[in-house]
Amino acid sequence: METMGYKNITKVYEKTSQGKLLKRRDNGVWTLDSFALNVLTYMAANTYDYPNPTGNEYRPSRYYDGGWKKIAKSFGLLSYDAALAEQVGDETLSKQRENTARTRISRTWAQLIEMGLIRRYKGAYLGENAGYVLLLGDDEENAEVIENAREILQ
Repeated sequence: METMGYKNITKVYEKTSQGKLLKRRDNGVWTLDSFALNVLTYMAANTYDYPNPTGNEYRPSRYYDGGWKKIAKSFGLLSYDAALAEQVGDETLSKQRENTARTRISRTWAQLIEMGLIRRYKGAYLGENAGYVLLLGDDEENAEVIENAREILQ
């Protein structure tokens, strides 16, 4: 998938400036959830802008179904030091890194859903990734994005 969502990224930063990506720390202080920001920005960069400037009738606007692994690879979460792999074992370390990355990204998606910034449109099954609609606009625009996904994906 080519990078295409520069307008979506602008919307992500608008949501960030509105405090939509804040999380509460143990000491009660609210702080930016930078990992959630990175995940949402990646998703936004890899989805069509709204309205879809290409007129692509097969891919909805603001719809991400690239999966956790693409995000993990892009963030370097699956990389590791060769010396460490020698100590632990390459296959063991690789599996550990994958499990950690999958868990971290899945939890972040759950947080983004709770924050109202994405909506799971379809679940993962039999080798297909889950699909998420990015809710980066106001209520009316988000309803249109969801309807666009419904029309194209049915």
